[in-house]
Parts: sequence; structure tokens; C-alpha cells
Amino acid sequence: MKIMKRKIYLAKVVLSICTLGVILTSCEKEQVNETLDANSMQLEEPPFKNYMVISTDSEMTKSVENYIKTGGGEILSTIPEIGIAVVSSKDANFIQNTLKNKEIVSVIPDYEIKWIPSGPTEMANPPSIGDTEFFYNKGYLWGLDAINAPEAWNAGYTGEGATVFILDSGIDAENIEFTQNLNTQLSTSFVPGEGYNIRPGKYFNHGTHVAGTIAAAQNGRGIIGVAPEANIVAVKVLSELTGSGAFSTINAGIVYAGLKEADVINMSLGATLYKNGKLMDADGNAYRVSPKYIQEIIHAQQRAIDYAYKKGTTIIASAGNDAHDADGDGSWIKLPGGLNNVITVSATAPENYNLDPSANFNYDIPASYTNYGKSLIDIAAPGGDGDYSILDYILSTGSDGAYYFAGGTSMAAPHVSGVAALIIAKNGGQMDPHSVAKQLGNTADKIDGNGQSVYFGKGRVNALRAVTE
Repeated sequence: MKIMKRKIYLAKVVLSICTLGVILTSCEKEQVNETLDANSMQLEEPPFKNYMVISTDSEMTKSVENYIKTGGGEILSTIPEIGIAVVSSKDANFIQNTLKNKEIVSVIPDYEIKWIPSGPTEMANPPSIGDTEFFYNKGYLWGLDAINAPEAWNAGYTGEGATVFILDSGIDAENIEFTQNLNTQLSTSFVPGEGYNIRPGKYFNHGTHVAGTIAAAQNGRGIIGVAPEANIVAVKVLSELTGSGAFSTINAGIVYAGLKEADVINMSLGATLYKNGKLMDADGNAYRVSPKYIQEIIHAQQRAIDYAYKKGTTIIASAGNDAHDADGDGSWIKLPGGLNNVITVSATAPENYNLDPSANFNYDIPASYTNYGKSLIDIAAPGGDGDYSILDYILSTGSDGAYYFAGGTSMAAPHVSGVAALIIAKNGGQMDPHSVAKQLGNTADKIDGNGQSVYFGKGRVNALRAVTE
């Protein structure tokens, strides 16, 4: 089948952020391997208030904690499972002095950046339909048809018994779509001053939109998720107001999910790091970071990923909305998707989708914004692309009973997380992440060849095949 790639319009604003990676199993992903002069970049350092202190041991020891306290640091929190402490200090020499301890491998400014866009610009409630219409029956949820989710439900697979932890900007806990399956006891926030339950009002919230695609309930009120009977847990790692968060906050959320035995983690978020010290956030803002910190930041987050993976958690992340080819370019990496043991998802879209039930649409056109490359993409899923029509976007939940269209690899990843939940539920609610990744890849539809595709990885995810083959 001939693969068409959408035209990229300069005025187009992509609505979601993402991450990148390689290979569906725990195989090594391509790492940064170029050295450039960071001093040549006229960029400001990203803001930070605290430091990440990383111990040589993978677990935090009391001796390290005591050393930090006696050395002028105030420990704000720890991630003891992976040997990281978040520390505040007014000492200008804190990094140098702390590194004198042989039990400490690195001390990094805990940079705070935007991991999801600051504000979508192409979102609206569906035209000419009420907020409580059953949009699936009306034909708005083309993404579900693209991956054969209804056929999987008809075969008896709805995700009951699996749990998906959604690391994002919180969730509307009172939303009618989640009252049946949101675990409020496990849901939590790692963002100071913000609870996991978002503020009142009717507006777009990234985490709520992602959650709707994964597991909105079958209740006749609005939409339905890929795995409507899966349990979901909201883990706020980013501010709902800004989309920003510290690297340590992401790491803490990943470890928390592993500690609480999450079956699946969905991370529709990301940042781009360059070996030369450049750091790009979700809005495309560039910052300068000391090049020596880049590998240390990567190392810290890989520790968190590995912890959750070893606990039996399948980790899924978005690939990125930069339209970058990752093949042959080792100068950059996306976190968390570029790390080992992460399934990374690219985005597909239809061409001028409409509600004609008799039309035969091609849903598998690579989205204009999606990152790509055989060394990068593990699997593809619907993410939408609104350069022709708003209906080409993904419709999902907002706050206070509203529904919104959005597009990006952030919208693609939850389709895969929902299918992963279907697979795990079919296997009794427990399944090692390597086997989940293998099943996702083996049953994906080979849109472009039989091997690893530039745009589709192992192929576009197929829910029916995933639970019946």
C-alpha cells in the first residue's frame, strides 16, 4: 500500500506533546553519541529551584541522606527505590561539595520545563451536537474503528482486571466517564500545591482527554474508551495550569506506579535533550544546559523506567510532534520515550474524515507532525491531524462534562495503552511487559512492509488481533 504523508502547514499548531523511542522489547535504544559545543548557544538555562542528588547505589541510604543534611541541603523528598533525593540548598557550592561523597554519583539542577503544550489552539466542542450525545454512535470516534476496538469488545474483551496509571496533568475526578473505574485511593499528585483532581470549570485538560481515550466508561453519555472496564489511576506529574514539571517529578510518578503494581503506564509527555546541552520543551522553547548534565538526567530517568519495568509494568509513551527523522541522528533523545523498556507510539490520521457511514476511509496516513524513524518508532496509533477538518482530530473528554477534539502523539499513545490493558486483562490481569510488547507488535497491522517501518514501527495497533491471536 502506498503511504501518503500529509502536507505540513506553517500556520498549523500541533496540539499535543510526546516522546520517542525504539523497539517493542527491552532492547537497547539509540543513545546520544555526538559532542558539540554548548557554549556556542546563546540560550538561557531553564528554571530550577532544587537539585536531584543521585546516589551511586540504586537505593537511597541513610548515610547519603545524613551527608546531604550536614552539607547544607534540605531534603524535600526522596525516591529511595532508585537512590534519588530532591534537595533544596542556598549554598552556591552545593554541587561541588556534595560530589565529594563517593556514595553520590551526580548532582543535577532539577530543571522545570513544559512537558505538554501551554494551551491548545484548535479545540472545540463538536459542532452542532450536545455535550451529552453518545458520540460513538454518531461516528465521531474514528480512532476506535481504525484499531478495531469495537470488534474486540464484541469478542468479550473490555479491559476488566487491568489497571492503567496515567502520568499527566491530573484528571476530572467527577467526570461521568470515570465514576465507574477511577481509583481515587491510588490517584495522587506529585505537583506541589495541586491535587490530582483538577480545578472546577469547563475547559480542556490534557490528562482528562488522555484518560477518556483509554477507559471512558460505556454509559451512554458521551464517548467510550478503548478499554472501558479497565481501572485507571491519575498520577499528576505536571501542573494543570502550565503543563510544566520537574524531571524529578516525572521520575517519582514512574516509580510510584511501579511500586503500586501498575499494569500499564501511559505518558503522553516529553522533552528533547541534545548532547550539546540544548534542551527543548513541549512548546519548542530552547534552553541551554551544561552538557555533562544531559547523560545524568537520562541516567536518572532510566533508573525510574527500569524500576517500574522490573515490577511488571508496561510503559507506553508518545513519540513527539516535531516531524523529526530519528534515523542516523544520535545528537538528540526524547524523554521518557527514548529510553530502554518504553513502547513508543507515532500518530496516524485519516484524510478529511466525515460522518458518512458508507465511506471507506484510509485511517493510516502518517500525521504531518509525528516523529518517525526505524530507530525510533515501536508502533503506530490514531493521533489525528486537523489540517483538513476538525473531525480528523481525536474526540475525548474535557472537564465538567465537556468534550474536545485534540491531535498529537499524545492522543495516539492512549490508544495503545488501552489495547495493552485489553491484552493484560485477557491474561488474568498480570503479564510481564516484554510479553505485552511482543503481543502488541506481532498483532499490529503491517501498513508499510513486513518489518520495522519508518512511520509505523511494527505496524498500526489492532485491538481485535491483540486479544484473539
